[in-house]
Amino acid sequence: MIKNFINRMKNLVEQNKEIIKPTTVTDVCEKKTIKEKVEDIKKCNQEEVKSIEAKIQEPLTEEDKEYIKDIKIKRGKSIKAIDVYTKEPQIFKTHKECSKKLKIPVQYIQENLKYGYTDYLGEAINYLSKELKLSGEEHINYLENTKTPSQILSLLNNKIFTTKMSESKRDEILCSEKIEPIKMHYTFECIDEEYDDYFKKYKSIIKRGGKKKIELVDKKGEVIEIFKSLDECATFINKEKSEVVYMLKHNDTKVGRNEIRYSLRNI
Repeated sequence: MIKNFINRMKNLVEQNKEIIKPTTVTDVCEKKTIKEKVEDIKKCNQEEVKSIEAKIQEPLTEEDKEYIKDIKIKRGKSIKAIDVYTKEPQIFKTHKECSKKLKIPVQYIQENLKYGYTDYLGEAINYLSKELKLSGEEHINYLENTKTPSQILSLLNNKIFTTKMSESKRDEILCSEKIEPIKMHYTFECIDEEYDDYFKKYKSIIKRGGKKKIELVDKKGEVIEIFKSLDECATFINKEKSEVVYMLKHNDTKVGRNEIRYSLRNI
């Protein structure tokens, strides 16, 4: 019996030789190296995420704030109107909706947002430009002029006396109520948080020159095409390059059922 037991034990040891292999120093080192690599990758990813978050949370400069304000005025999206006397605020989805509900010109909203005026000068500027038959900078998109609306209106008032016209026509202009600023009692604040988020995400691309990579994506956000330049994108979607630049800067990026966006890829 003892002999049989010893033989069985020998057979058992032989069967498990292939299964139980000794752990070598090389095996330990390889496992350690792999573990270290995984930790390094995790660390790099964490640092990259922190770097991106830091850029997103980086405070805006005064230049950034002015840029955003101008873009928001052009976008004409969500806005808060505040009654000067009652201090009562009202929220509107667009500037046009605000204009319609409060029965005030859209240009007045734009003037107040850009310059802080509570008097509307646009009607007087447009009236004088037409009556004085001006074709210069005084009336061409006066809100984009290098001069403020009040400076433009002052110049136009002076031109009433220097422009050649009949005395009756001059008197007609001078007696018109349209040459006077219109008193208003609203101030406005742009909300448009959508553009705040957009600017933070693409700030570095929006503000730099040179080539910019663009992506065409579907409703699900899946990439359909990648363009290495604005020109290439403009050709593909059959638009002028200036129009594509405007669309991307203002986050007005719909192209049929799809949309375009700045590419954050390194290609």
